[in-house]
Amino acid sequence: MERTRVLDTAAQIVRYMGHSPETELRLEFPTGPSNRVADNSPAKRLPGWEPKINFHDGLRRTIDWYTSAKDSGAVGSTLARILIER
Repeated sequence: MERTRVLDTAAQIVRYMGHSPETELRLEFPTGPSNRVADNSPAKRLPGWEPKINFHDGLRRTIDWYTSAKDSGAVGSTLARILIER
């Protein structure tokens, strides 16, 4: 199982998308969990499934698939808007 910090994943997404926003941690706001760990053991036990690629490679492949299915300009402007609204 891979432990992945949510903040690191968000940073990886924006870097991969060609953005470099300034990150400001606002400790006065409530936060969620700092990381996520998916437990794949039930899938491994029942049908024998195991992941074939690591999380970060899968994330990049998902981003590539998503952006290929969408208008890249619209994806970029939506991402930029979402980043500054928060």
